[in-house]
Amino acid sequence: MKTIAGLALSSSVTVHASNNISQDIEFSYTVDRNQEFCLDNNSYRYSTSNSYALTSDQSLDFSEPELPLYMNPRSEKDWDYLKGQTYTILGLSVATVGLMTLLPESITKWDAEDRDLSNIGSKWKDNVTSGPTWDRDEHFLNYIAHPYFGGVYYTAARHAGFNEFESFMYSFTMSTFFWEYGVEAFAEVPSWQDIFITPFFGAVAGEIMFETEQEIVANGGEVMGSETVGDVSLFFLNPVGHIHYWVSDAWGGEAEFSFNNKPWGNNQDAAKFALDAGAAYDNQYYGVDLKITF
Repeated sequence: MKTIAGLALSSSVTVHASNNISQDIEFSYTVDRNQEFCLDNNSYRYSTSNSYALTSDQSLDFSEPELPLYMNPRSEKDWDYLKGQTYTILGLSVATVGLMTLLPESITKWDAEDRDLSNIGSKWKDNVTSGPTWDRDEHFLNYIAHPYFGGVYYTAARHAGFNEFESFMYSFTMSTFFWEYGVEAFAEVPSWQDIFITPFFGAVAGEIMFETEQEIVANGGEVMGSETVGDVSLFFLNPVGHIHYWVSDAWGGEAEFSFNNKPWGNNQDAAKFALDAGAAYDNQYYGVDLKITF
């Protein structure tokens, strides 16, 4: 009898507990009126009035950072950029001539007369009318240095958005008329090797330099896993672009370069001062005007 009563009591408690569990239980809790926790029918939900959505000003930008100008070839012809590159080449060429005057004669083949700056106008005319000729320069200069600098001219045009043939014509113009019959003709007679090798071999070398540069950039600027080796390689593959960027970024100004064939630069005061000082009048005058603004 006690056993039966115990079982009945146990069953009653169980039924009563089951009835209590099946009841709806609601609980809410608010923090600073912004957050609400709700327990409903054993289902746990979390809601908040705070909005974490990004506004238009806070949108995430997953695009790659823009490359510097000297590593980002133009998609279209950019004459202004090519002009800036050309100004840089002019300045570097003048510096190169100054450096070559300090090199031994065994390398440049320039004797004391070639290094003499007196009567420079008549000397240039004599050299131009006497050439071109077969020079006596070292093989390193003729077959390594000249093709490399021809490639430097070529890559300057390629970075400005010009195609292969147009870049070759730019390299030919700069190496032949500016350098061979221009700057270098003040010291020596134009050379057949330089006229041919610099632009033609330079175009081949320049396209290889251009493609190699783009491969390094696409590889994150690394060569053999090293950023340092990559930076050095990128500089020598496009030295004009790097130097032009450094100089223009440093001063933030502009430079204008022009040739002048008027005696004393058409400066009457300078001409009068020179003549009064006893300087001989030279009707053959070749000079340059360089204007730099900051």
